[in-house]
Amino acid sequence: MRQKFDLLYVPSRLKRWILAHTLAIPYSLKYAEPTMKFIFAPQAVPRDYMIAGGGWLGLRPAHFQATSTDIVAVEEDLGRLEQRYGEILMPAGILFGADDRVIGIAAHGEPMPGRIRELDFERVQGLGHMAQFVEPERVVAFIERIAARAFPA
Repeated sequence: MRQKFDLLYVPSRLKRWILAHTLAIPYSLKYAEPTMKFIFAPQAVPRDYMIAGGGWLGLRPAHFQATSTDIVAVEEDLGRLEQRYGEILMPAGILFGADDRVIGIAAHGEPMPGRIRELDFERVQGLGHMAQFVEPERVVAFIERIAARAFPA
């Protein structure tokens, strides 16, 4: 998984802080356009994403620090979390874009129905990583379907 996120994998808290307050934001600005295209692919980045969608908020030192901390934590903790998926008893669902380039469906999507009991797994052909921005109605309907199972009327 780490290949795509190598620049964010900074295990040292001190180095992470230094990078966040020096190089991270200028580099992020320089590579913002190709990064957004990668994250949204195969869909286009919505025109108003950087302002209305909050994209510029990701170009703050605190955001770099938090994201880097998450990447390091995933590396350290994901295995232990995966071992406990079978303990999930409440209704759960995953809506997964089959063309997601950020998180691969073969490793992080397709195995999940066998790991979480009664998981509602929806694979969407042609959809990438940012479904909430490119198909918000589908995402809302999916959440409402899971919520209806969790909180039946």
